Amino acid sequence: MLPMSAANAAGDPFTEGGPWETCDGAVCLVMGSPLDGDWKYEGVRPVITDWKGDQPYTVQYTGEDGNVIDTGTYNIKIEDYWNSFFSTSAYQFGDFTVNPDLPEDFDLSDLGNFGYLAGSSIYQIHIGDFTNLTINGVGPHELNYWVMSLGDTSYTVVTDPINFTSAGLIEFAGEGPMQIWNSLFHSWTPEVPDYLIPPDPFASLDFDPCDFLGAVCDGV
Repeated sequence: MLPMSAANAAGDPFTEGGPWETCDGAVCLVMGSPLDGDWKYEGVRPVITDWKGDQPYTVQYTGEDGNVIDTGTYNIKIEDYWNSFFSTSAYQFGDFTVNPDLPEDFDLSDLGNFGYLAGSSIYQIHIGDFTNLTINGVGPHELNYWVMSLGDTSYTVVTDPINFTSAGLIEFAGEGPMQIWNSLFHSWTPEVPDYLIPPDPFASLDFDPCDFLGAVCDGV
């Protein structure tokens, strides 16, 4: 079964300032103010919604002493689309702008994959119980991940475009992942870094037609 991102919404970013964040260990990708994202709405409520923004996100690192360091920012172009049949979210990362006040001895490699997202893209589509997720250009090897899941069954492909190698896994409900092939330069297959999916409150701003049409949906 496809694991979900560890995004956390502690408060409403529209009324309380957030945060909306997703983390891997000591490193978090934190959404900035939505007022800085130039969000625009298109659609025909309650049938279609389409939100687009250019949202800044900060990469934060929590040291062993508990101090939180703002290491830099990405601007991420986002489009969240929803209709009564399917929904999609697309994320295109811009360059990583290092915080000019970052200590000179800070090692950016401590950010893990969060430090290698410039030019990366993430796309996911949901159609009922079916989900398709692609994560492209992540990490020092610019790995690509493709995950299809239906209920508790998932099929995963990881490709290394630099070395022209790949690996494939399939997992059924109640069973561990089974490797189908592996031409990578190691016997293990990298885990899907779905924690990189940006925390995005606009992705949940869909509209159920039945909330508006009432008796029509009830067949009256």
